[in-house]
Amino acid sequence: MSSIAQGMALLPVYRIRPMPLLSIRQDLGGFTYGFNYGTKFDLPVYAWYIQGANQHVLVDTGGDARSAKKYRGFDAVDINSFDDALGKFGLRPEDIGMVIQTHLMWDHCVNTKRCTNARVVVQQDELEFALAPHPILARMYRRELFSGVNFQVVSGQTEILPGIELIPVPGHSPGCQAVSVNTEKGRAIISGFCCVKENFEPSPGARESMPVIAPGIHLDAVEAFNNVLRIKGMADIVIANHDPAFVNVDSIP
Repeated sequence: MSSIAQGMALLPVYRIRPMPLLSIRQDLGGFTYGFNYGTKFDLPVYAWYIQGANQHVLVDTGGDARSAKKYRGFDAVDINSFDDALGKFGLRPEDIGMVIQTHLMWDHCVNTKRCTNARVVVQQDELEFALAPHPILARMYRRELFSGVNFQVVSGQTEILPGIELIPVPGHSPGCQAVSVNTEKGRAIISGFCCVKENFEPSPGARESMPVIAPGIHLDAVEAFNNVLRIKGMADIVIANHDPAFVNVDSIP
């Protein structure tokens, strides 16, 4: 066994439990830069519960149909309320000890302030940008969702808990971070950037010209593309943040 494999074997083993909260009818081209325009699909918004830590850990806290209408004018449908989704694991918002924010766009942090006992982990570059966003992405950030939050600010690649690592993946936003989780089937990585499976596994027409597709929403398309490719190469299990495939999945792996 290699030293890397031995090190992974000594780490805690976690399960990732998808928490689908709402669905928004969207154009796939908005998420696969340069491809699939005109193809409609139902975009789910998730929070992710990492099960097996010595505290209750969420990756993002998602949103609801009301917030989708309020902040972006989208017609959306609720799948689960935040309380009901947590309740499936016997949890309440106040039981959460850590929220890892992949980034601070509205649909990733609507419920964060409800986790009143959580420390909220965010990259320094993301928090700074969220407080004064560039006009290109300003409509995606709502300061009232994260003002007064108990932030733990990190900078760069960080092991936040044994077997749970934060990986900067800028491009979608300046401080976006992926979350690597040690599981019984290897390294599962929650992408962090807003994407679907097609970003990592392009359909044949797109695959002829490129190995991955950049997220359609981005501040830097080249940087975003490079980080899709990077995460694809690092992960044993890729979890695309908005892929519909996880709506009915109980556990990863």
